[in-house]
Amino acid sequence: MKKLNCFPIIIIFFLSHMIIFGAIENQGIIGGPFHGISRDVSGQVLNQVGAFAEFTVPTGIVGESGKNTLSSKDKTALSAYLRLDDGTLTVLKSSELEWSTTSTDISIANGFAETTQVTEKARVSINLSAEGFTTRIFIRMDPGEAMAEAMANSGLSRALAQSTPVEGANGWLSSPWFGKFYNAGNNWIMHQNHGWVYVPVTNTPDLWYWHPQQEWVWTGPQIHPHLFRNKDGTWLYFMKEALPRKILYNYETRKFEEQSSQ
Repeated sequence: MKKLNCFPIIIIFFLSHMIIFGAIENQGIIGGPFHGISRDVSGQVLNQVGAFAEFTVPTGIVGESGKNTLSSKDKTALSAYLRLDDGTLTVLKSSELEWSTTSTDISIANGFAETTQVTEKARVSINLSAEGFTTRIFIRMDPGEAMAEAMANSGLSRALAQSTPVEGANGWLSSPWFGKFYNAGNNWIMHQNHGWVYVPVTNTPDLWYWHPQQEWVWTGPQIHPHLFRNKDGTWLYFMKEALPRKILYNYETRKFEEQSSQ
């Protein structure tokens, strides 16, 4: 009786079994919800649906801005994703996101980051909190050539670059922190409270000006109406409450001084 060789048959059955079950990637159960996994060519999981997705665990969040660089009066959309332990990302709703920044050059509202006036190049950080995780993104601020040319043509210091024309008053400008002044050219301005002062053009956020009576005085956006008088190293406070008189409080002598209306 001739002996049968079953070994090749067993190998063929085993290989066909592996091919059949190895090709199954997405499954559907009759009467049940669809579930499965999709992968890329390297085998990395791209997406999971159905019962498989319930086993993923959040590992962090990813923030994103539509633009990497903003100029003056510019804005960009902000978005975020939840990172899962299988390598996938899930889009988060804007209502689930909490954006914040300590920068005064940018404001955040309704999922957008927006600038007003950009006067210098800077790198601003924006913080993001969602789903118990925190992260931050960075946006570059660039005034561009237009702002630099405008400052040069106006003859104003950078500290006054955000000044806007006063309607109905030709040549008069209004600074958000320094008040109204007339730009006479050649670095001379007529300030509504300080009178005629000489303001050299500088590329700093603070301001030096020369006054006929006070001589060199230093101040800035976060300082005014406090003034530092250089000739005697004294801090002064300009009392707007005393207008139209020009009254200064001297912190050194603890006395009031009256400034001439030149």
